[in-house]
Amino acid sequence: MRLFIKVGSRDKLFNLAKDGGGFQSIEVMVTNNFELAVPEPERKDWIELYPSWEEKTLHLNGYELGVLTGLIVQANDRSRLALNGVMKQLMAIKRVIEAEAGVKKEILPGGMIKTTDKAGNVITREPLPHEIEGN
Repeated sequence: MRLFIKVGSRDKLFNLAKDGGGFQSIEVMVTNNFELAVPEPERKDWIELYPSWEEKTLHLNGYELGVLTGLIVQANDRSRLALNGVMKQLMAIKRVIEAEAGVKKEILPGGMIKTTDKAGNVITREPLPHEIEGN
């Protein structure tokens, strides 16, 4: 299986964020046969994220990490399963960032999560799916 993202998707997300947020769809494709799935003239519009099964390094800032995590969380079951290794890496990075920021999490009665940072900011919210699964 090979993973592709449509060129320009990242720029669309950043431009939308600058304009005050909202939702933006981007195109991601997982396929065994890219050449069959995409006509020749359109192939230049796609970037292969895993050109082979060798490990690759992605360089992302915090915003991009959050966007990628959100896309994986919202993906269909098949895509989430294919990206499970990426999600585990993102959660490991998230835990390191939270530890550096002094974030403390507490499960409240009723299942809500109370998050407090070292500055004393408190957020109480429902847990996200990956938090329930132990990540």
